[in-house]
Amino acid sequence: MTQETQPQFVSVPVPIQYVTQVYAYLAELTGATAGTPRVSMVPSVDSATSSAADSPDSDTLPVVEWTVEDFRRLAIEPLGSVQTVVRVLDFLAKQPDTRVSYTSIANHLGMEKKSLQGNLSAFTRAVRKHYKRRNWPMTWVEALTSEPGLKSEFFYTMNASVAERWTRARATRG
Repeated sequence: MTQETQPQFVSVPVPIQYVTQVYAYLAELTGATAGTPRVSMVPSVDSATSSAADSPDSDTLPVVEWTVEDFRRLAIEPLGSVQTVVRVLDFLAKQPDTRVSYTSIANHLGMEKKSLQGNLSAFTRAVRKHYKRRNWPMTWVEALTSEPGLKSEFFYTMNASVAERWTRARATRG
């Protein structure tokens, strides 16, 4: 890749409550889909959107803030993939605003990475189909890792305000 074709990056401070929306906007600009990273370790946009059950206009779905009521509904969703993500959200909510590696999440859940990958792909489809949005209640960033055999991996974060709503939803489950 030549210097002129490599993307140039600039750090821009963003209020934490707007991070998800900024990621979604950047995804729109680049043609990606918010919440679905493009690497082999996690679901790709193509694999996450290839299901015939997805609406053809899934790329036009809005970015919608997750409410306590949304979280209550999510927490009782019987799909196994969603329940796996519920466990991920429980884990992230205990450490708001902290980057947690994909490897750490898989280890915490006692899952193989490939299995977690499949659950995240299915979660993307469930979010689109049942919640009519394209954003996850957590964000991610690819960064260098000390994990043996990997140069980089994804790190997931739940911001403090989302973690507070998740915790409230989980405390009032029924």
